[in-house]
Amino acid sequence: MNQDDLIDKQKILKQYWGHKTFRPLQEEVINQILQKKDVLALLPTGGGKSLCYQFPALMMNGVCLVISPLIALMKDQVDLLQKKGIKADLINSTLSKSAIDRILDNAIYGKTKMLYLSPERIQSELFQERLKKMKVSFIAVDEAHCISQWGYDFRPSYLNLNILRELKPNSSLMAVTATATPKVVEDIQNKLSFRHSNVIRQSFKRSNIHYRVIQCENKITVLKKVVKKECTLIYVRSRRQAELISEKLNQIGISSHYYHAGLDTAYRNKIQSNWMNNQFLVMVATTAFGMGIDKADVRTVIHYDVPESLESFYQESGRAGRDGLPSYSISLIEINDGENLLNRISSSFPHLNDLQKTYQQFCNMHQIPLGYDYDISFEVDIDYISSKLNLYRKTVYYCFKQLYENGYLSEIQEGNSSYLVFKSELVEIDRFIEKYNQHKKVIHYVMRSYPFSIGKEIKISERMIASRSEMDIEKVIQSLKIMHQYGLITYFKSEKLPKVKLAIPRIKSSKIHLSKNTKNNFKRQVYLAENMLQYLNENHTCRNQILLTYFGESNPKPCLKCDNCDKKVTKKNNPNHILKNAILMTLKFENKEVKTIQKEFEYVEKGQLKKNIKELLEKGQIEMKLNKLSIV
Repeated sequence: MNQDDLIDKQKILKQYWGHKTFRPLQEEVINQILQKKDVLALLPTGGGKSLCYQFPALMMNGVCLVISPLIALMKDQVDLLQKKGIKADLINSTLSKSAIDRILDNAIYGKTKMLYLSPERIQSELFQERLKKMKVSFIAVDEAHCISQWGYDFRPSYLNLNILRELKPNSSLMAVTATATPKVVEDIQNKLSFRHSNVIRQSFKRSNIHYRVIQCENKITVLKKVVKKECTLIYVRSRRQAELISEKLNQIGISSHYYHAGLDTAYRNKIQSNWMNNQFLVMVATTAFGMGIDKADVRTVIHYDVPESLESFYQESGRAGRDGLPSYSISLIEINDGENLLNRISSSFPHLNDLQKTYQQFCNMHQIPLGYDYDISFEVDIDYISSKLNLYRKTVYYCFKQLYENGYLSEIQEGNSSYLVFKSELVEIDRFIEKYNQHKKVIHYVMRSYPFSIGKEIKISERMIASRSEMDIEKVIQSLKIMHQYGLITYFKSEKLPKVKLAIPRIKSSKIHLSKNTKNNFKRQVYLAENMLQYLNENHTCRNQILLTYFGESNPKPCLKCDNCDKKVTKKNNPNHILKNAILMTLKFENKEVKTIQKEFEYVEKGQLKKNIKELLEKGQIEMKLNKLSIV
């Protein structure tokens, strides 16, 4: 590389990103693409993956295609690029055909440097025809682990990305991901038809993160001890839990908010912005939160529920300590957590009978005849269908997901749900019913079906309320609007429900079956979950060693910082005599009996352990209450 190229790079980096130097391995990845080589970049969360493809796009002629499954993240990146003055665009299902035409024309005629697309969009005949006319600089596949059936977030739509190689055989390809096992690394390169194997990886080791697992009898009790008045991110697996935990933390004086996909977009953005600006300390969130977030001063990430895989766990834990300062990844586990995780996976693969019933009800609802084969989108009202079939809402949701993944439905368009918020006490609502009896049915059904809580947003289905109340849907909507006008509730009517198309002509529901891929996908998820549970249940091996070995690093050394390393502390192998600190650390989160501590520190001679406990008691650093040791 000549001196002029080096100057150009530094100039572009400073002008558009405000940096003087690249992060580790970024420049090495960029150089591979500039030399027109295929490359797989394995960079940990916060390692600056997006710059690896955004930067060379500015140095090369033509348009860079970026493939990602994360619509919201793509939109954020495009918005940021446009603010920097970089010509970037995004095609998604919310755009009209004329808007898509305009964006594709801009890409063909050189008016766009970066074009972001979902993997589903690649299958469009319109896109493939227009792609042939584009001058493509290179192709970037984000979240590349999604192409592997052994990756933690396998997406069947990624398997079709090979069409890009057929249509643009001379374009180099960059695949990027934060996590991949050796098996997934090989799979990514094979599925994307790399011309030569070429992997650039950064070690998965995060030296400043202390990994800890806490066995709990009561997670909330332990959580109140663990959470300090510092920047913390708590991951849960349900929206209701996010709300409850945030409420409990606020009650004990720790400023907290919850975040999940059920909240209004504008409100979510406000909460995220307030947390980023340190207006409150603790974010309690579902996994909808965190992608693309780069907050340097997160001191602790807590997993209240068990993640589905070590890959998810590692990515979420990696949001702690990006400033390089000591930080914690803490997992709370109870006795039934393993069983609950496996049940959660099982519930995401509905029985074939439920799948067939959902397909039949969907077709009945829209009066779709056998053999119907028109390119028309149909609304999906999950609440109504679950009501008609007497199935859990979650079951129906996963039925639609499986119908899509098995090739019966296509092109899922996102929508939004109707919702209401109670603003008045029950007494005022009763007075309203006495005065306006014609709205009684609607109010009573809503009160019976949804938990009453002032100020809480509740998703509703007008169609389901109408069906159960034996009313016309327009009358239900009218009643809700009147209640809104009287100030009893805030009512937001959905602008649009999610929509899907039939991928094949309508068939008899009895012909629906599960593909071999679906069965393999279930086995894969169980395999990933079992690895996660092994990590949590391991009481001896260094946790950092477990993670690094899983991700394919050879002979990693113990971190000497995790809870398992603390348990191996002895006077002989630790000249600084840190055994007392290790005992204090294990009591920091939960009161324990002496025999429990002896079991945890089985590598330490019993006499030595008892001596240190006695000295801590004498110094008043710990005390004995109800046969349990606790920190004073």
